[in-house]
Amino acid sequence: MPQEQQRLHLRPLAPYEDRLLTALAFFRTQRKTTTQAHHCLAMYLRQSESRIMSEVGFYARLSGLNQFELLELIYTDPDKAEMLIEQAAGVGVKDTFEEE
Repeated sequence: MPQEQQRLHLRPLAPYEDRLLTALAFFRTQRKTTTQAHHCLAMYLRQSESRIMSEVGFYARLSGLNQFELLELIYTDPDKAEMLIEQAAGVGVKDTFEEE
């Protein structure tokens, strides 16, 4: 039985980025600002798909998966995705960043 995915809950943006997103949403349409901000974030993700999927694809190849299998695994079971990447690469994604 597949594990239920955890929804992504974002912390509030830093004040500068919050203002940028609000301005972007303000100038796009006369929709409710929060709705438009949601659409702006979705637009950014679609425009960044190639860069994001290149990274997913790299780790998918190392792990013996196709990029869409790894993408879905990251969404549904990020701990298992981390474990597969760590086994394949010799280092986990979480281990590549230093805690401050």
